Amino acid sequence: MSDYLYKIVRDQKQGRAVGITSICSANLFVIRAALEHAQKQNQSVCIESTGQQVNQFGGYTGMKPKQFAQYVRQVLKKKSLGEDQIILGGDHLGPGAWHFENSDSAMSKAKELIRHCVQAGYRKLHLDPSVPCRDDIYDGRPYLSLETIADRTASLCEIAEKASKARQEEKDKLVYIIGAEVPASGGVHEVNSNLCVSSVKSVKETIDSMRRAFIERGLESAWGRCLALVVETGATFGQEAIYDYDGKKFEDLKLFMEKHESMVFEAHSTDFQTQQALIRMVGDHCAILKVGPWLTFAAREALYALSYIEREWLGRRRRVILSRLPELMQELAHADRTHWHKHYHGGKAYLRYITAYGFSDRIRYYWSHPRCSDTITLLFQNLAQYGIPLPLLSQYMPAQYEAVREGRIKCEPNCLVHDKIMEILNKYAKACGDQKTACNES
Repeated sequence: MSDYLYKIVRDQKQGRAVGITSICSANLFVIRAALEHAQKQNQSVCIESTGQQVNQFGGYTGMKPKQFAQYVRQVLKKKSLGEDQIILGGDHLGPGAWHFENSDSAMSKAKELIRHCVQAGYRKLHLDPSVPCRDDIYDGRPYLSLETIADRTASLCEIAEKASKARQEEKDKLVYIIGAEVPASGGVHEVNSNLCVSSVKSVKETIDSMRRAFIERGLESAWGRCLALVVETGATFGQEAIYDYDGKKFEDLKLFMEKHESMVFEAHSTDFQTQQALIRMVGDHCAILKVGPWLTFAAREALYALSYIEREWLGRRRRVILSRLPELMQELAHADRTHWHKHYHGGKAYLRYITAYGFSDRIRYYWSHPRCSDTITLLFQNLAQYGIPLPLLSQYMPAQYEAVREGRIKCEPNCLVHDKIMEILNKYAKACGDQKTACNES
């Protein structure tokens, strides 16, 4: 299936503004919606897990790479999609999850993660050792030279190549995403963050350094499978702010990539961008658009909306036990502040607001908690038993109300949640162009 990524690159080089959405999420609602969307559109779909979501120790989802792969394939079996239509990938595969350790220890764990991913059937690997570890200090501050990032990238690639089967055709299925200027996962933390766009000079230096590091390790074949470069596009989001893509600032990089024979850009942190911005990004050779928090944000919006409908509709019925999903999520988030205490600051009222509704969507870390599954089941059972009144659906989910009225979806909890997520997936599908035509033409 990695052949499809080569086709995307080839079409870009022939002047066609086509791309692919890379869905970076381990959330069950998101994965189900993504596969259903791909089925309806008869498109290929790329689903990735990050090194923090899924790793050899379980990550914050509790899944190892093999479990994640099985998890996706189990959902896939319920859809009319073949395995050849799915690209399974790993995002931010590197020492980032263990950056608080010394580099030797963190890189050792990163290499083991790479090995697990390849053995689980991951074929698109974003090699990302761009985060400084505890001992990566220069002049008293965290620092990594480009040469160090390049060498660590090549060392991770070397492990991936060895982990693939001995036959060359198996190795040829692996494709790599590289980069030294990698946007922070999950958006920026500070309002005044430096959102500069990568320069052509830095991009050239990155490619040259990476190529040298690969060749020094005898990875010429793997270098030919490095299909995309991650750069700073200037587009990202914060807790309450969205930083829009500015194509004028990206013009030099666009012109540079037009002349590069075998690479495109992979754009990270594209969440919450406008439709026109996404279209412009693909036209500017950002042929792989990463999206993650926007999809879990949409799932949270839908689930909370259903809980508000449940409260209004069933709150005074004596025999009904309400799910109180938003209250549970607040309880879980404030009982374990690990996933947000470094990112959110303020009084109790603000923290309750931002943990639930912030664009950074740190609440996504808690959906895998066992109590969430039971609570969502109760919510859906209540609404299935007593129904969803159209006036309340119009109040809390107006777009889904229209879809129900027009007969496009059923007025059922699962369908409503999926449709909310598909609103976002449709934006990306429109930006990425006619994938079916791109794939069939040779």
